[in-house]
Amino acid sequence: MAKSSDIVMQKHRVKYKDGLDSQEKARYEGKLQLIDDEDPYEMTASMFSEDVKLLPKVTYPDIVNYLVFPPSPYTSDDLKSYKGLEAYNQFVCGWVRDKATQVINNKCLVKAKVLHSQRMSEKPLQPWFIAEKEGRILAAHCTCMAGQGEVCTHVAALRFAVDASVQLRESKTVTEEKSYWLLPTSVKGVSYKRGISILLLPRL
Repeated sequence: MAKSSDIVMQKHRVKYKDGLDSQEKARYEGKLQLIDDEDPYEMTASMFSEDVKLLPKVTYPDIVNYLVFPPSPYTSDDLKSYKGLEAYNQFVCGWVRDKATQVINNKCLVKAKVLHSQRMSEKPLQPWFIAEKEGRILAAHCTCMAGQGEVCTHVAALRFAVDASVQLRESKTVTEEKSYWLLPTSVKGVSYKRGISILLLPRL
């Protein structure tokens, strides 16, 4: 049975969008209209599925097009895809965790948790994006500072993870069912080595 203090805390918990300024909140609510005003940060885990069959067919061109030409009111050069390689590395390193999907209004809402690139012990960031089933990305968000502008490495890392899952899904055969699980595994920490013990290979 929940304690009375817990009930009070839940009752007075501030919603994520209520912590945004007026312009950011209006833009955020505009994104939510695509999914019947459901807020990913207010939805429970049971409302999502890890079934890869539900993932939209996001491909590399979809990712590049969205990162370079985002449907965002923030149009400065800072939002261009200059961190695409960093985002891909986050995916390859297994920092994208708990990827899950919900289909709302015939659109795919995909969310995940992404570990901080510099502060692995901190609470993971929570990117999400909305896409058509065929892959066109319509909106995105993240709890990081850059995520309010809709383009950040964490959202991009999630998209690369979806792209990889979709490629495996589309290419698998009946005997390749386990290939779904060959994506980079989640990591809970990073072991550090002295610089002198790291072998550096020349670029080709």
